[in-house]
Amino acid sequence: MREAVEVLAAAADEMGFTHYSMTDDRHGIVHVVGPEQGITLPGLVLVCGDSHTSTHGALGCISFGIGSTEVNHVMATQTLWQRRPKQMRINITGELGFGVSGKDVILAVIREISAAGGTGYAIEFAGSAIERMSMEGRMTVCNMAIEAGARSGIIAPDDKTIDYCKGRPYAPTGAEWDKAEAYWRSLPSDADAVFDKEVTLDGDAIAPMVTWGNSPQWALPVTETIPDPSTESDPLVRADMEAALDYKDLKPGMAI
Repeated sequence: MREAVEVLAAAADEMGFTHYSMTDDRHGIVHVVGPEQGITLPGLVLVCGDSHTSTHGALGCISFGIGSTEVNHVMATQTLWQRRPKQMRINITGELGFGVSGKDVILAVIREISAAGGTGYAIEFAGSAIERMSMEGRMTVCNMAIEAGARSGIIAPDDKTIDYCKGRPYAPTGAEWDKAEAYWRSLPSDADAVFDKEVTLDGDAIAPMVTWGNSPQWALPVTETIPDPSTESDPLVRADMEAALDYKDLKPGMAI
């Protein structure tokens, strides 16, 4: 890892691209640095060699993780072959209660659709609870779209998104900002848009969530108890549940 950091710094010096070194106050996790610096903006197609690149979708851009060979191809050509994903919209209605965060919302979603429920899909998160959510909460939701098996997660840009982007170092300014904002406001899905699959969860009913196993789909509200694998009819699911409880040293019926 040390060698990779040193090689990157040397390459930046040689080729003249911007590099936030380990001693730069702006350095950090790529999915934080991008939004903070205004590198991540609505309408972009953004890829990175990290599965959680879907985080950036919170700002209304298409973003997903790619492999190292694909990174080379993108750096050389700015293009990438992709199979078009199916489209899923997940609506979170109502208003989130006290202590319920973006992490609770996405755990409730994954519990509903399973850790493979988004496989083959690009997910758009929508609904009144999403609209009320902070940008950081939205980033958390989109970050974990990949934990549901999805290719990417996205939230339509709105006033909150635009206010977040304004004034950041790499955001456009002046007349270019006005043009960009007009374009960003054209990005949300049409009112009559059709999705391959739609899922709706009642935001009012989502409680703080925790996982009781080693997969995000093994999640429960804090008000419930550890499930009993013997009540599961599918032998494969039952075996997975038993293995998870054994790994976590938990017993059926224990209060969360």
